Amino acid sequence: MIMIYGWLKERRPLKQVLASYCYVCQRNCEWHVWRESEWVTFFGMRTIPFLSKDSLACARCEGLMPLQKAQSRELLRGAGVAQAIEQLEAHQLEDKNEVQRNFLRANRAAREQGA
Repeated sequence: MIMIYGWLKERRPLKQVLASYCYVCQRNCEWHVWRESEWVTFFGMRTIPFLSKDSLACARCEGLMPLQKAQSRELLRGAGVAQAIEQLEAHQLEDKNEVQRNFLRANRAAREQGA
Protein backbone atom coordinates (compact mmCIF):
# COMPACT_ATOMS: atom_id res chain seq x y z
CA MET A 1 0.00 0.00 0.00
CA ILE A 2 1.36 3.39 -0.99
CA MET A 3 0.90 6.18 1.52
CA ILE A 4 1.63 9.78 0.53
CA TYR A 5 1.94 12.15 3.46
CA GLY A 6 3.46 15.54 3.96
CA TRP A 7 3.50 18.81 5.82
CA LEU A 8 1.66 22.03 4.98
CA LYS A 9 2.18 25.45 6.52
CA GLU A 10 -0.41 28.15 5.86
CA ARG A 11 -0.77 31.69 7.15
CA ARG A 12 -3.94 33.73 6.99
CA PRO A 13 -5.27 36.99 8.46
CA LEU A 14 -8.02 36.64 11.06
CA LYS A 15 -9.07 40.20 11.83
CA GLN A 16 -7.88 43.80 11.62
CA VAL A 17 -7.42 44.78 15.26
CA LEU A 18 -5.61 48.11 15.45
CA ALA A 19 -4.04 50.99 13.56
CA SER A 20 -0.53 52.07 14.50
CA TYR A 21 2.80 53.26 13.11
CA CYS A 22 5.09 50.64 11.54
CA TYR A 23 8.81 51.37 11.89
CA VAL A 24 9.62 48.90 9.09
CA CYS A 25 7.61 50.53 6.28
CA GLN A 26 7.47 53.90 8.12
CA ARG A 27 3.74 54.49 7.70
CA ASN A 28 0.63 54.52 9.83
CA CYS A 29 -1.19 51.37 8.85
CA GLU A 30 -3.60 48.68 9.96
CA TRP A 31 -2.40 45.65 11.90
CA HIS A 32 -4.05 42.24 11.64
CA VAL A 33 -3.94 39.14 13.80
CA TRP A 34 -2.52 36.36 11.62
CA ARG A 35 -2.64 32.65 12.36
CA GLU A 36 0.04 30.34 11.03
CA SER A 37 -1.08 26.71 11.08
CA GLU A 38 0.93 23.61 10.35
CA TRP A 39 -0.94 20.55 9.08
CA VAL A 40 -0.13 16.92 8.47
CA THR A 41 -1.38 16.00 5.01
CA PHE A 42 -2.34 12.65 3.53
CA PHE A 43 -2.64 12.40 -0.23
CA GLY A 44 -2.37 16.20 -0.50
CA MET A 45 -5.31 16.96 1.84
CA ARG A 46 -5.02 18.71 5.18
CA THR A 47 -6.06 16.22 7.83
CA ILE A 48 -4.47 16.83 11.23
CA PRO A 49 -3.80 20.32 12.60
CA PHE A 50 -0.42 20.02 14.28
CA LEU A 51 0.57 23.47 15.47
CA SER A 52 -0.76 27.02 15.31
CA LYS A 53 0.91 30.33 16.18
CA ASP A 54 -0.62 33.80 16.20
CA SER A 55 1.14 37.03 15.37
CA LEU A 56 0.40 40.69 14.75
CA ALA A 57 1.19 41.65 11.13
CA CYS A 58 1.46 44.99 9.34
CA ALA A 59 -0.99 45.15 6.43
CA ARG A 60 1.60 46.86 4.18
CA CYS A 61 4.94 45.13 4.76
CA GLU A 62 3.71 42.10 6.76
CA GLY A 63 6.22 42.80 9.52
CA LEU A 64 5.41 40.33 12.33
CA MET A 65 5.29 40.40 16.11
CA PRO A 66 4.59 37.04 17.80
CA LEU A 67 1.60 36.93 20.16
CA GLN A 68 0.72 34.70 23.08
CA LYS A 69 -2.59 32.85 22.71
CA ALA A 70 -4.20 34.84 25.54
CA GLN A 71 -3.11 38.15 24.03
CA SER A 72 -4.37 37.07 20.62
CA ARG A 73 -7.81 36.16 22.01
CA GLU A 74 -7.93 39.51 23.84
CA LEU A 75 -7.13 41.47 20.67
CA LEU A 76 -9.70 39.51 18.65
CA ARG A 77 -12.31 40.53 21.25
CA GLY A 78 -11.25 44.17 20.88
CA ALA A 79 -9.52 44.55 24.24
CA GLY A 80 -5.89 45.29 25.11
CA VAL A 81 -5.22 47.50 22.08
CA ALA A 82 -3.23 50.17 23.95
CA GLN A 83 -0.98 47.55 25.54
CA ALA A 84 -0.46 45.86 22.16
CA ILE A 85 0.58 49.16 20.56
CA GLU A 86 3.20 49.69 23.29
CA GLN A 87 4.52 46.14 22.88
CA LEU A 88 4.56 46.55 19.11
CA GLU A 89 6.73 49.67 19.27
CA ALA A 90 9.06 48.04 21.80
CA HIS A 91 9.32 44.92 19.62
CA GLN A 92 10.13 46.88 16.46
CA LEU A 93 12.81 48.97 18.21
CA GLU A 94 14.35 46.29 20.45
CA ASP A 95 17.25 45.46 18.12
CA LYS A 96 18.18 49.12 17.58
CA ASN A 97 20.66 51.14 19.61
CA GLU A 98 19.69 54.43 21.26
CA VAL A 99 20.85 56.63 18.35
CA GLN A 100 18.82 54.58 15.88
CA ARG A 101 15.73 54.68 18.13
CA ASN A 102 15.98 58.46 18.46
CA PHE A 103 16.39 58.85 14.69
CA LEU A 104 13.36 56.65 13.93
CA ARG A 105 11.20 58.45 16.49
CA ALA A 106 12.27 61.86 15.14
CA ASN A 107 11.55 60.67 11.58
CA ARG A 108 8.10 59.50 12.72
CA ALA A 109 7.35 62.86 14.39
CA ALA A 110 8.45 64.74 11.25
CA ARG A 111 6.20 62.57 9.04
CA GLU A 112 3.22 63.09 11.35
CA GLN A 113 3.72 66.87 11.42
CA GLY A 114 4.04 67.01 7.62
CA ALA A 115 0.91 64.93 7.01
